[in-house]
Amino acid sequence: MKPKDNTKKDKKKTEQENPKKLRQKETEEERLKKIDLQQSEKIRLNYVFNQLCALEEEKSSDDDSENKKYYKNINEKAKQKQSIPKVQKGGKGKGKNNNLKKANQKNYKQKDEEDDESKEKTEPKKKFSKKALRKIIRKLCHEFAKDELDNMIWEVDENLDGYVSEKEFENMYKKCITDEKEEEGKKLFYLAQFLMYDKDEKHEITVEDTLEILCARHQGNVDAALDAIFDIEKKDEKGKVKKIKRETISFLEYAQRMHELSMKKRNEISNRKKIFCDELKEQAIKEAKERAERKNFEENNQL
Repeated sequence: MKPKDNTKKDKKKTEQENPKKLRQKETEEERLKKIDLQQSEKIRLNYVFNQLCALEEEKSSDDDSENKKYYKNINEKAKQKQSIPKVQKGGKGKGKNNNLKKANQKNYKQKDEEDDESKEKTEPKKKFSKKALRKIIRKLCHEFAKDELDNMIWEVDENLDGYVSEKEFENMYKKCITDEKEEEGKKLFYLAQFLMYDKDEKHEITVEDTLEILCARHQGNVDAALDAIFDIEKKDEKGKVKKIKRETISFLEYAQRMHELSMKKRNEISNRKKIFCDELKEQAIKEAKERAERKNFEENNQL
């Protein structure tokens, strides 16, 4: 008797499992493609992305990019010298060794040029990093810690190259505006939203600034969206809670407000899940008791 070959079964299992994984990836991409942004949203989103890309390329007083490039070139040259085979000293074969040296140097130059060309082809031209975020947040009259900036990029950076491309930026926006369960990281999204509202670059927003985009996105529910951004609850001397509408709001206030609303919604969802799980638990316990009672009743009848 030949032993059973289980490899075919394993192959079938993998073939059945892999399409499911592929479908999940495709459905996420398809879902994002199907989300249509309004024209006003597209224009402002592209403007913000281009603004951040311009800040990425812009030189600043505290930017040490030139020094970094200089030291990087020195280190690369030192590594190249180490990798070149050592030339034996002596009268004979001196010319051959020199030729070898020149040939190796040419090869290294060609490789560097090819690497640069391949990078230019594969990498998108427009992108930004935490450098651009640091500059724009400074303009908004605040300073963020390095870890916070890293986290803002990491939330969006799908290929983990330390930069945010145009596609990643647009996908981030689409994911966040359709995130009903509050599962997405939204630090960069809050910044993008604020910059979209702040057309005149006043570093603060008013109700009028937000109306165009809120009308495009929320349509019939604009008042609730405005209240969520600008309303503050304050207690008076008697302890009664009153709602006060702010005329202007800064980036920090806006980000804090949006984060509070997100956490509130997330807690409501988790409470609903907890109540649902508790109900299921109670139902399962009741059913188990009923089964046990039936079993006891049947056993008593048989006796």
